[in-house]
Amino acid sequence: MKEFLRSTLASIVGTLCAVFVLMFVVSTYFVQELPPDVPVGCVLVIDDTVFATERGSHGDLGALVGRGDYPSLPLRRVVDAIDSAAEDGRIDAILLLNGSSLGGPAAAREVQQALMRFRAMDKKVIAYAPDYDMRTYYLASVADDIFMPPLGIFDMKGFAAEMMFYATAMEKLGVEMQVTRVGKYKSAVEPFILPQASEANLDQVDQLLTMVQNSWTEDVGAALQIEAGTLQSMIREGGIYSAQQAFDNGLINHLGYYDQMISHLIKMVGTDEHNYDTFAQVSLNRYLEDTYDDSEGNGYRTRIAVIYAEGQIYDGFHDTAIGGDSLALDLRNARLDPDLDAVVLRVNSPGGSATASEVILREMQLLRDADKPVIVSMGDVAASGGYWISCHADKIVAQPSTITGSIGVFGMFPNIKKLMDEVGVHVDTVATGPYASWMSLYHQKTPEELAMMQTHVDVIYDGFLDRVASGRNLDREVVHEMAQGRVWSGTAALELGLVDQLGGLQDAITLAAEACNAPHYFVEYWEPEADPIEEFTAQMLSYESDPVAKLPPLQALAVPDALQPLWTEMQRMGGILQNPGVYATLPYRLEIR
Repeated sequence: MKEFLRSTLASIVGTLCAVFVLMFVVSTYFVQELPPDVPVGCVLVIDDTVFATERGSHGDLGALVGRGDYPSLPLRRVVDAIDSAAEDGRIDAILLLNGSSLGGPAAAREVQQALMRFRAMDKKVIAYAPDYDMRTYYLASVADDIFMPPLGIFDMKGFAAEMMFYATAMEKLGVEMQVTRVGKYKSAVEPFILPQASEANLDQVDQLLTMVQNSWTEDVGAALQIEAGTLQSMIREGGIYSAQQAFDNGLINHLGYYDQMISHLIKMVGTDEHNYDTFAQVSLNRYLEDTYDDSEGNGYRTRIAVIYAEGQIYDGFHDTAIGGDSLALDLRNARLDPDLDAVVLRVNSPGGSATASEVILREMQLLRDADKPVIVSMGDVAASGGYWISCHADKIVAQPSTITGSIGVFGMFPNIKKLMDEVGVHVDTVATGPYASWMSLYHQKTPEELAMMQTHVDVIYDGFLDRVASGRNLDREVVHEMAQGRVWSGTAALELGLVDQLGGLQDAITLAAEACNAPHYFVEYWEPEADPIEEFTAQMLSYESDPVAKLPPLQALAVPDALQPLWTEMQRMGGILQNPGVYATLPYRLEIR
């Protein structure tokens, strides 16, 4: 027996050693040495291998076969790279190649404004894509030269939101969703109880999309020096344009192929001394490594922490989303740190658990009580629970297209008894009290039980109103009128008093510094640190410095792009089935296309 255990252990150790050796060999094969310093006359390339999220991520091994998350840059580092390049004498131009995945409209606006600052330094921005749609063109509109091949298609149809409804399918499966809710716009429950959207739901989505489109036409119009009304007319009257039509309407200024764009750049900045067929270039990721400053900022007396609240809000601790206890701990550490003077909470969340939101809000209140200014910077979405955790900040900053508000509460209680009966499964329950098992998936709630839960939901909603009213210095009845679970754009929220200012993360940091009376300050970004496996994964999925690159191979097991919304919704639905209860979250996953 001892010999067997010894041989088994030896086999396991040997296998692990072989795996680590293989990983080392593969990584050294795929990961090339970084080139020397960025040369003078260089072009910074931002292409479709650039992924950005609010706080960044390191990816996982599943991404190697298309079944996991790719590494992503923190959004602020993309902005920092562009701002650094504006001041960097080595960088002559930026090339926007094929579009990038930089988040939603609010996130893209921060990048667009950085590109505008780059151009203001008398530096050039060039854009190329075989086709454009309104998402990819938003950044490209800033460019001095916009290239598109003669047979390219310019998609300018406007924005559409897709909402999925499961009530009919659930009925066929024998699954019933019993609900309690407050507010005519709190329509998070609609996909589970209705075959299609209510009129109130359609109305609020229509108004939200109108605001998103208005923001797009204003920003793009300002970049192109074209009236926003002209762009609105093009959206209504055309929709799909040929490259020639896009050229005739001033949307692009070069009908040219990829090689012609390269030749144009070579004439502008000169050739790469090592490769006369192209220009000196550096990828965004490589440029960030070259310009990264890891100083601790010891020379500054004022220190500001940027803490991230990104994703769904859950009870307890959570690594990849927002855990109520996780974020509360971060805020508590910031409050108790004697060397930290202010906090900026960057919120990009549709909400989630009402209980966890309250845990986080308490720490926000304690920060203010400790005389440490706390500013909220809203990203693409800061709604429902995302607004709950924000409402007691000293100041709230949002982008015009930020989705916010959704001040409302609902309860969802799935019942799969019919499904269990259909498949021949019977569940017996023994309980010591009349309500001991009422949250069970196998139990249909009685009218009395739902009434009891409705009372609980009403209490939480009233508490939500109280917190918004006190945090925003608003009359409670006024808050109730604008609440009802309705979502608002950042622009509308400013008019209603739900936010204080339009702007991005840097604007929020500036407000925090002003609150500290600090003309000079150091900013700490509380972003996730990589473990050894994540560092290895990031290396395996990294791209060469000369960034004419494609996404990694081996994508056969990935979920097709067209099915991603359905896949995401199925995961969300599964989470609700596993965790029935009271939520403060957005009324749906809004897929804007």
